[in-house]
Amino acid sequence: MAFSVMFLVYTWLFTSLLMELETQSPPCVFPFLYEGKYYPSCTTDGSSKDMSWCALTDNYDDKRLWKQCAITEYGGNSGGKPCVFPFVYMTHVYYTCAGKSDRKGPFWCSTTGNYDKDKKWSYCADTRLDANYPTNPCVFPFIFENNLYSSCTTDGRSDGRLWCSISSNFDIEPMWVYCEPSDPAPCSFPFIYRNKSYYSCITDGILFNQLWCATTPNYDNDRKWKSCSLQEYGGNANGQPCVFPFNYKGEMVTTCIDEDEKNEKNGRFWCATTENFDVDMKWSFCADTRLNKKKDAEPKEPCFFPFAYKKKVYSACTTDGTLSWKLWCSLTGNYDTDNKWRYCDPSDLPSEDP
Repeated sequence: MAFSVMFLVYTWLFTSLLMELETQSPPCVFPFLYEGKYYPSCTTDGSSKDMSWCALTDNYDDKRLWKQCAITEYGGNSGGKPCVFPFVYMTHVYYTCAGKSDRKGPFWCSTTGNYDKDKKWSYCADTRLDANYPTNPCVFPFIFENNLYSSCTTDGRSDGRLWCSISSNFDIEPMWVYCEPSDPAPCSFPFIYRNKSYYSCITDGILFNQLWCATTPNYDNDRKWKSCSLQEYGGNANGQPCVFPFNYKGEMVTTCIDEDEKNEKNGRFWCATTENFDVDMKWSFCADTRLNKKKDAEPKEPCFFPFAYKKKVYSACTTDGTLSWKLWCSLTGNYDTDNKWRYCDPSDLPSEDP
């Protein structure tokens, strides 16, 4: 019964939005034919002022109907506010503008992270649209190379970009979109969702078991969120995994950091992908699941003495292998094998006999 009611509600919402869209100005039609050539997106060809334009029919040569392409969002009930990606619509996750599957109607986007909740939208800038690029929501879970995925992934790509399938089985129907938000921002931990604080990515609520996080301290107020990545992604190392510890500015770093002198990481958390960032300068954005504020409150694991490091046995904290004076210790008997360690506190130092 509950499912039937929910289905009717979403059907009504979809029909209402469709009717509202169809009463507005005519959209670009992609692809369209111009001087015997098909164009999948807006073009400046044939314009004496390099103005971007599109046809309003699939055959401009025949009907000569066209308009100047909008380069920003416009209209809708939000007054042309910019798109927010990703957004939730009918419980699906969109990283693109939405529209009819036959591409004959206007394309629109939510102007908050949750259209189902806020019902705020704009028409998409015409320059966002390309007939060669799908405008469909992610489908979770999906199958790729016989593995099941419940979040965006970098698997199958060499450039470290996150993507999702828009079919339930990519192996059979290889259709996909990039998972790239309009406002790249890190998870904000802790964040409030339904008046409860969360310290890590969650599956509660809006996305039917997809892992997600808020990108501001209060999702209830801001509706800003992202799909959590289970893998490192992007950066100049193209999503190669983190290497801990790594040297950064002469210090040994054991966690993802958001420090960024060149402002190329936009406050997002990143890690080195080699042992020495100062030398190699290789990095990736951290998997969101690595970031967990609860870890800061957990008691520290004890140093393990003696431990082996580079085939040498240590019975106390050491500075060997670092570019600073900070003492560290292994958390297992063999650092060379396990690579688990932490900085030492005064309580880890051996007490002196009286």
